[in-house]
Amino acid sequence: MILFDGKMMPDEALDEVLDGLQEHCIRTIEGHRITAAEVIEACGILAERIENGFYDHVLEPLLRKGVFTEAQLQEAILFFDRENLQYRYETELGGRMEKMEDLIPPHLEKKTEGRHRICVPLGILFHMAAGNAEGLPFYSVIEGLLTGNVNILKLPSADDGLSVLLLRELITVCPKLAAYITVFDLSSARIEILQKMGKLADAIVVWGGDDAIRAARAMADPETQIISWGHKLSFAYVTPEVSDGELCRLAAHICATNQTLCSSCQGLFVDTEDRMVQEQMGMRFLALLEEENARSSSLHMGIRGKISISLYNEELESIHSHRKILRGRGVSVILSEDHELELSHMFRNCWVKRLPRQKIISALKPYRGHLQTAGLLCPESDRAHLEEQLCKAGVVRITRAAHMSRMLPAEAHDGESVLRRYSRIVEMDM
Repeated sequence: MILFDGKMMPDEALDEVLDGLQEHCIRTIEGHRITAAEVIEACGILAERIENGFYDHVLEPLLRKGVFTEAQLQEAILFFDRENLQYRYETELGGRMEKMEDLIPPHLEKKTEGRHRICVPLGILFHMAAGNAEGLPFYSVIEGLLTGNVNILKLPSADDGLSVLLLRELITVCPKLAAYITVFDLSSARIEILQKMGKLADAIVVWGGDDAIRAARAMADPETQIISWGHKLSFAYVTPEVSDGELCRLAAHICATNQTLCSSCQGLFVDTEDRMVQEQMGMRFLALLEEENARSSSLHMGIRGKISISLYNEELESIHSHRKILRGRGVSVILSEDHELELSHMFRNCWVKRLPRQKIISALKPYRGHLQTAGLLCPESDRAHLEEQLCKAGVVRITRAAHMSRMLPAEAHDGESVLRRYSRIVEMDM
């Protein structure tokens, strides 16, 4: 399945599309560039249609399956609201994509010795999207469109068609966007085809782990930028006196995201060196996680079976790993002796480790390239100090328990401005 120049085409048309793709992209760049205002208006109309139930036949089954919650859907719609998109555009770029600025340092005596400065698109972006968040491929293309780039998208294997549906509808709203969006549903094993797309692009946008980033670098020419987003790991940092209310909110976050997002809590670091305190926190959180799990939508039987096997293996290996597995109904907590930041078994199963505050930087600094969100659960009197330690360790986002996966328009992604990375500055003599 291919979306090319606003038309859906069968897989059999792949060679034909690839043969003409470079000429198509160059012709698009040579033409009149789309503006951020046009993209924002089209997204605003699409958001209104989603709110008014135009796509309920697609979204309702996903809601019933627990792919996302109603609250998460409403939050996503806000990201394409006109005012929020305009706010993000102005915050990240200050409107520079569409106006010339003067660069006149104080030491210059004559204004004519300065330069004009303008922000322009990189050109062609090749998006290699991940499937861990519903609609992420669509979101990635929107960011490319906001900066005026031509976008080529490779869908993830787990995509269920939502992103293509939304992109097609966006083109219906604003037909001018058709030339700026090409979508391929390809296996990552089609290396020779991916290499063609990578060589064509000014930048490859990679959503994925280390293997995906290495693969992108292997297929790119030296002059092609690699812009990588994730996979990152997130955690909660907890002091022993944290309230049950805060822990309940953390449990709700874990059950809502099933720990599949880069911002999902994989486990709890406890501000202690005492194993007894660690175990008490583990038992306490297990009970609250169990209660929240009972209130949440049930997991697919296949996922539950896979987790059961993984936990059984953990128990068999515990004599060597020195881990203690605390089991609840549909959830678990694993007590570990190390300070390692690692992926949990996910799907409402987490770890609890000791990490006294004086060791935060030394323990987490080695993972600086994979750190994202820290949910900080502590007294207000400790908050400033612990935030400073987490910042120094390399964490790029520090939130309350309930807000770990909450996104705000214009916030940085993995500590960087997305729209600035998708554009470049050109300076010209006056």
